Amino acid sequence: MNMPSKEYRQRLIEELVEHEFISTQAEIAEHLAQRGIKVTQATISRDVNELRLVRLPAGNGQHRYRSTPLAAQEDVKGELAQRFRLFVRDLDRGDNLLVIDTDEGHAVGIAYVIDKLDRDEVVGTLAGQNTILVVCRSIEAAERILDEFEELLT
Repeated sequence: MNMPSKEYRQRLIEELVEHEFISTQAEIAEHLAQRGIKVTQATISRDVNELRLVRLPAGNGQHRYRSTPLAAQEDVKGELAQRFRLFVRDLDRGDNLLVIDTDEGHAVGIAYVIDKLDRDEVVGTLAGQNTILVVCRSIEAAERILDEFEELLT
């Protein structure tokens, strides 16, 4: 039997999360298996990361995978502003580090959008369930970015 291509498998996963209520990687594997595609959990995990899927709250303590489609830089800034207004609760800075507190489950999605800004002065982000650490190249850069992020909250 021929193994479907990675591109085909990932396209299928994108369709699944768009049209089905999928909350775990095991459910993704089940849906793929029903279509004759058997993959390891490690492969699914890589696919989820490469597709930039995020688990978002779906009410009643449940979560579901969604894709985070972002294209042009203007879209990224608009998306960031929208997510900041909806989900960011607090901003803080210590030297060249920013800490962003979010509603539970939203840190990864917001960190992804910050990464998509592709700013030279941001070295990288690290996200948990409700906290994002933004590492900036300098204290001055962190101060500038903090000012920009604070403007998004107003």
